[in-house]
Amino acid sequence: MKNTMSAMGSAGDTKVEWDPDNKEEVKVAERTFKDLTKKGFTGFRVYDDGKKGQQLTEFDPQAERILLIPPMAGG
Repeated sequence: MKNTMSAMGSAGDTKVEWDPDNKEEVKVAERTFKDLTKKGFTGFRVYDDGKKGQQLTEFDPQAERILLIPPMAGG
């Protein structure tokens, strides 16, 4: 089973999967995480067992699920 990262955006959703033991897949996922957080997205590690998630400021290749939330638009 691969780890997944999902990002919700105005242009649609982005999903990236990676195997933590595959360096190329980790590089792609990390680049995507960095690109989106530079655009203001906030990353969260999500757990399937109901355990409280945590905010990520750096990409963690061992995180099984990451959710990226877009910046809030004010008005």
